[in-house]
Amino acid sequence: MNEIAELPAERDLPPAATRRMRADLLRMARQRPVRLPRLRIAVAGVALLAVAAGVTAVWRGSGGPEVQALAMGPGELSPTLRDAAERCLTWHERGPEPAAGKDPVRFSLTDLAMATERGSRALLLFMNDVGYATCDVRAAGPRREPSGGLSADRWPHGEWLPGPVQRLLLTSTEHDGGDVSVSGRVSGRVNRLVLDHGDGRTTAARLSGGAFGLMTTGARLRADDRPELISYDDRGAVLDRRPLFQAENQLDRCYTTPSGALIYGRSATNCLPAEAWRR
Repeated sequence: MNEIAELPAERDLPPAATRRMRADLLRMARQRPVRLPRLRIAVAGVALLAVAAGVTAVWRGSGGPEVQALAMGPGELSPTLRDAAERCLTWHERGPEPAAGKDPVRFSLTDLAMATERGSRALLLFMNDVGYATCDVRAAGPRREPSGGLSADRWPHGEWLPGPVQRLLLTSTEHDGGDVSVSGRVSGRVNRLVLDHGDGRTTAARLSGGAFGLMTTGARLRADDRPELISYDDRGAVLDRRPLFQAENQLDRCYTTPSGALIYGRSATNCLPAEAWRR
């Protein structure tokens, strides 16, 4: 029996080629598989009365560079992102029954607002007029079944946003830093949305159908730099600034409907107007 580093006999193979192939085999045999990052999810409330309407996730690991992708809507999905989206929908359909007196929130592939992909992991955001669902999916691999998690809920105030922007999903490669993927909703007044890193660099978000999504690469964001999401109108005027790593229920702001009803934040005399959201 041949050793793993010995090639099968081949009379026509030049000696130099044999040496190169043997060296390649030895190098591959010594390589260790890259360890994939672990995903930790913690719910972060962003609405009044402790209604959970946001998810923060941290991707940890020391793996090498991974392929990244950002898609806005089902028409831009790669084959792997489409598989992840369909798996997420299946998990949602098979999930627990809603509480008594509440109808289930249904989603389809047409409700996909944003999807990001990094290596074997995908993060997806579904939105419709009733509610939202966020899902993380880890693709199947050698001796590994597909895995992930799902969070879904009804909108606390579906047609209203806390100002021009509402962040729904934030993932980061480090605690309050590193590279981030961010998604959420925007009002019709928002023409452009930018992540200001706080160190002179920026990353522009993509906007589509009342949703936004962005993904940084090599950003090395730091909470101490106070990165912000900055929204602009169609004339380039700033509409809003809000800290990236701070949940909206922790902001010193409140928002009311045109009728004066308080829907986001704590009661105060200087509330800002809530803004309408349409897909």
